[in-house]
Amino acid sequence: MKWVARIVQGVLCVGFLMSGLTKLFSGLEQIREMYSDPLGYDPVFIYAIGAIETSAALALIAGFRWKRAAAAASVALAVVMVGAIASQLTASAPADAVLPAVYLILLVFLLVRLIRAEGAWKLRSTQRA
Repeated sequence: MKWVARIVQGVLCVGFLMSGLTKLFSGLEQIREMYSDPLGYDPVFIYAIGAIETSAALALIAGFRWKRAAAAASVALAVVMVGAIASQLTASAPADAVLPAVYLILLVFLLVRLIRAEGAWKLRSTQRA
């Protein structure tokens, strides 16, 4: 099960890194066409979401070594995905909410695995003392 969590973490790293960098390096007109006009958000907000996704993806990469970084990134990205789902449903585009929902499920799975691993590690270290 440990390897499944690592594969999920890797898939999430790649997905959010691509998504975040796409938002950061897209032109203003493309941001307006894809996000601002259908969802009603300011382009600056979309660039901020891209920065959050990119930095959280980098924290997920660091999370292969430091589990707390991956847990913090998972929580931040889960909040972003809940917002993305709500935005798509509000914009009457439920089909576009499927991918954020899949990402949210994977993030929750990863977070549960990280919390369990951390709890098991703490339990083992207290038994040795």
